[in-house]
Amino acid sequence: MSAVCVPPSTVATRAATAYRSRRSKWVADPVAAESDSLSIALHPPTERQVAEDPDAVIAWVRVWQTRRGIGRVHWESRRWPSFGTQDVPVRIVFTGPGEIAAAAGHTSEWHTLTARRMQLVEALSPGTAALPGAIASSLSRWLQFDEADFTRLVSVVRWLADHPASGLFIRQLPVPGVDTKWISRHRGLVELLLEGAIGRRDLGVRSVPRLCEVAVCDRTTLPSMPRHFATPLDELAELPLHPERVLVLENKEGLHALPDLPRTVAVHGSGYAVHELTALPWIAGSDVVYWGDLDTHGFAILDRFRAHFPEVRSFLMDPPTLDAWSVLAVPETSPSSYVPTRLTHSEAEVFTRLREEGLRLEQERIPWPHVMAELARTFGDKIGHHRGSTEVDPTALGKGVS
Repeated sequence: MSAVCVPPSTVATRAATAYRSRRSKWVADPVAAESDSLSIALHPPTERQVAEDPDAVIAWVRVWQTRRGIGRVHWESRRWPSFGTQDVPVRIVFTGPGEIAAAAGHTSEWHTLTARRMQLVEALSPGTAALPGAIASSLSRWLQFDEADFTRLVSVVRWLADHPASGLFIRQLPVPGVDTKWISRHRGLVELLLEGAIGRRDLGVRSVPRLCEVAVCDRTTLPSMPRHFATPLDELAELPLHPERVLVLENKEGLHALPDLPRTVAVHGSGYAVHELTALPWIAGSDVVYWGDLDTHGFAILDRFRAHFPEVRSFLMDPPTLDAWSVLAVPETSPSSYVPTRLTHSEAEVFTRLREEGLRLEQERIPWPHVMAELARTFGDKIGHHRGSTEVDPTALGKGVS
């Protein structure tokens, strides 16, 4: 018999496909879901197929005659000159999500879905118009939870919805069974459901502020503070700092190695978080210099920094530096796809070379005597010593590579 005649076993496969593609829509709108149906054509044989293999056709018809279970099989009469009038199954129809799920072999899962949807709706009511969609779009995630984790999910979203601006740290949330690690693992799901409940994803909790590391390279600038310290940005913004210049470094190591520099404060830019330094009012009135790695990411960060501080100058991010110390460069395995638009001509030249040659040169790899000499030349000041820095011997410059 031709393979086009659909057996009951194939129906289950097609029902499973329909179930997977429709279940989110059913969860989003249970009322409309009840009027949904699935019709699967059974493709009965033609007279020619009957003639070619009558025993197989008879067996196929009997399978459908003796089939029991959900779904309604529709039969039609076929008038064939050689075989007379015969009744054959032409389609099977399943009505409603329950029948489709059962045909797919997912009755248990569908019961879990509907029960958990009801729990979420009841816990997060009245919610917003977006709540049904939020529940439906996230079902693949909360369906994987065991009962204990699903209970935690409902409890934490309900608590956050009831306390939209608690100001607590996540570790302080008084929700049984929920700790910081649990929130971290499932924060995206919690935020999505919370948005459906109250219209916004903000958990209303406090985060431990990022500490900005600072090196006061001229102790007379802030004599009451340590030379090197870390503090939240808002507190750093309130310090009575009025530096003539600010040196922003991509990495922390260079910050710790800097010598004394007159009228200079150095700040760790934290990579792509460098834009957060706009919170420091005393930067705007100073000469800002940026020192980043010689790689595509370093120039992408510089470019974005210039969006906030257009006059920022770069340090050791030029062709002579790359030419002199390219032997210390390594392959850049994950280059940035960002296309900078605010680089100077010489910076753009280096960026293009790095991207084409696939190189990266970390700023700390540049021999320190050369860095010291360039700091003196760039800042035009006599620089001091800090933590073991040595006198710069001009005759030794360029001998840092063996």
